[in-house]
Amino acid sequence: MTILKKITSLIFLLLIFSASTLYAYEVDIKADTLTYQQESGVITASGNITLDWLGKILQADNIEVTIPAKKLKADGNVTILESSNTIFADSVEYSMDEEAGTISNSKGCSMPIFFKAEKMIKISSDTYKIENVIISNCDLDQPHHYVYAKEGLLVVDKKISVSKATYYVGKVPVFYLPKYTRYLSGGDGKFSYEIEPGYINEGGLSLKTKLKYKFTKKFDGKLLLDYLGSIGEGAGLEFNYYDPKKIKASIFGYGALYRKDDSQRWSVQPSYWQKINDYWTVQAKGEFQSDSQFNNTYQLDNWNRTANTRRSYLSFTRQSSASNLRILSELYQLYDANDKIRPGSYLQLPQVYFSIYPKKKFGVTNNFTFNFENRTDYNIAISSDDFSYVLANADYNITKDYKISKRFTLKPTLGIKEEFKSKKHYYEQDPIAVANYYGSLNARYRLASWVDFNFNYEARLRSAENSLMIDTDAVDKGFAKNALLFNNYMYLSSNLILRNYTGYDFRESDVVFADNGYKNWYPLISELTYVPSSKVTVYLRQQQDLDPFKFKNFQLDTKFGQIEKLYFTFGSFYYDYRPEEVDIVTGIGFWLNAKWRFDYTIRTTCKFTEIYFGGHDQELKLYRDMHCFNLGGSLRIRDDYYETFLKFEMKTNVPTLIKKDGTKEIENEFYPWR
Repeated sequence: MTILKKITSLIFLLLIFSASTLYAYEVDIKADTLTYQQESGVITASGNITLDWLGKILQADNIEVTIPAKKLKADGNVTILESSNTIFADSVEYSMDEEAGTISNSKGCSMPIFFKAEKMIKISSDTYKIENVIISNCDLDQPHHYVYAKEGLLVVDKKISVSKATYYVGKVPVFYLPKYTRYLSGGDGKFSYEIEPGYINEGGLSLKTKLKYKFTKKFDGKLLLDYLGSIGEGAGLEFNYYDPKKIKASIFGYGALYRKDDSQRWSVQPSYWQKINDYWTVQAKGEFQSDSQFNNTYQLDNWNRTANTRRSYLSFTRQSSASNLRILSELYQLYDANDKIRPGSYLQLPQVYFSIYPKKKFGVTNNFTFNFENRTDYNIAISSDDFSYVLANADYNITKDYKISKRFTLKPTLGIKEEFKSKKHYYEQDPIAVANYYGSLNARYRLASWVDFNFNYEARLRSAENSLMIDTDAVDKGFAKNALLFNNYMYLSSNLILRNYTGYDFRESDVVFADNGYKNWYPLISELTYVPSSKVTVYLRQQQDLDPFKFKNFQLDTKFGQIEKLYFTFGSFYYDYRPEEVDIVTGIGFWLNAKWRFDYTIRTTCKFTEIYFGGHDQELKLYRDMHCFNLGGSLRIRDDYYETFLKFEMKTNVPTLIKKDGTKEIENEFYPWR
């Protein structure tokens, strides 16, 4: 290796000093054998050669460089790496001075496109003229399908363009293309499509099509055209712009003619985020649709668009190293089964939230937050009038840590929170102001290196309305809170954690909690998390009432395996108010063999006393890897609706590791359900 380094250094000296007219830049060449013939000015190299110049890397078995003529010749397993392109060839002839040359019998890859050419002639710094060229996304020596043309142009990192081309399936010519262009990774455009024939139980046979076009690296669009049988026809548009450091924006719109009542149904969902400067950002989102059930009929495959709630907002945020400011306007709407807005819906115009990050002075940490809301609640169930009011509060507290011993720490907190509301009920006019005086004392004790105990006493005194004095005339004597809370962490091993937490309220339960049924004792909640590896996660949560002692609910969430390979998930939820039922969510996915993929997810309710499944939501997917195509089928069931679709599309997620002979080094299949 030392001798090789010396030879390499010698060649560097020869190249730089003896042939300075050949290169105005640094050239790095390494090989098993290097020789220089001073009389003829020829450098020859053989065996595991790597030559690097101007960001281009050439690998070959043999290389000859003629310094006076400024020519380079290479043959034997030639590989050229230029930007994102990889080209394999039999031989290369290149003029360093003119930056032009010829590549013979080449095959190349510029993701996601494979191409072959009898000859590639470099005519400029980033453009090749190509002759007798084959273009495909199939990497086989005999592609399943391809486009053939006698000549064309390859622009590095941008596109391959040919004219008078023929499209073949196998060896059969299918149709003629006057001009054909494929854009490469990093190019400024890309067209693809998806066609999904299917069946919907309410509408019968259907057909969904999706046309995609990538205008630039950051901007793309989709056109959706759907025939949904007797349900109707639908059409949609989606545009996305994504610059992670500056702007993220999208708009989705979909409309359909619902034949059952000849109604026009639609949904529009824009979203926007922009970083204005180092401190300020703006964010907006809108959800507008003709009725709350619209997407549950037309968008079963997208959970983000299937909900009976709508939330639209516009916010401005300023974040610095010292504080956080947010100005928000928001419309939140809840709908019932009759498509009517129900209580819980509101409009905020605006909300202003400001906080100063905790600051420590003289060992004491100071915290301050302020919140202002101009709010309208929709109380249609109570009154025909909406309830509009102004709500504001300011909260200031101080805290300090006292380390009593190595294992015992005390942390007291004192604070005051002022709350203001323009009126307490919709029929009142007088504003209401209330002061809350609160404090807490947290005691943390580390019993051992693997177990912590935390006791936290919290008290809050509420003033009378429009007064600073404690409201002793109230039922709770002004004690808005008077409780001792407990939690502990037990690190049973490096991957097994147990947590318990409960509490006790010292107020009189018969008086304070008479209307809501709560007792002095908080529920005892236990959580167990087990993560032995990245492939296994188990989470258990159980809630137990202590007064009276009663089992309340139980939750289990598990995950085994890896989503893109083999996985199994199982979750169950039990509630005491439904003693005979349990909710189950489970999913499984795996490769049946090297080509077939199976995925199944179900959300359902079952009974212990009988074989019963209700309120189910199921999704079954099958995928077939067809090398350069994707073939998939899906079945979705949601309540009374179900649909099944077949998807066939050209594969764009081709493998990235290619050997010198152009074949795949490993199977690098992207998870197909994107």
